[in-house]
Amino acid sequence: MKLKAEKRSHPVTNIGSVSLLMTFVVLCLAIFAALSISGAISEYRYSQKIAQHTADYYEASNLASEMLRNIDGILKSTYELDPEHYYETAEEQLNPLVQSNTDFTSENPSVTYEVPVDDTRSLRVVLVLNPPGQIEEGYYRITSWQEVPSSQWNGDDSLNLMTF
Repeated sequence: MKLKAEKRSHPVTNIGSVSLLMTFVVLCLAIFAALSISGAISEYRYSQKIAQHTADYYEASNLASEMLRNIDGILKSTYELDPEHYYETAEEQLNPLVQSNTDFTSENPSVTYEVPVDDTRSLRVVLVLNPPGQIEEGYYRITSWQEVPSSQWNGDDSLNLMTF
């Protein structure tokens, strides 16, 4: 009987499995909360970048449309004044506007201009002028309206694996 009395006299601190499970669950919830906040912040930053890019693109698109309206006016007045020398006169009047990005040497002359979107991208528009006999379809056809990089990327492909 003495043995039973000695066992009862020592206080036993027993951490139950329920307390251990609750500690683990709370720890998991804290980790998942931190991960979800981190993901939400990164998605917010990404959506801000996309929104800024979209706003910049549409602003550049509006400027490109304004430039297209000016080109259309020049082509219209040029054709109405002298349809026989339409290409020559159009080239003279368009060169200052589009900064010599015209090609009147081919059978189908083209006009190319770029509007900056931001520091790294531009909106490039390529117009092919219709021949004087097809002016009913319009003075030009838009063959390209696309976003392109503003500068050339020069990647470094060299790998110095062994140096002596």
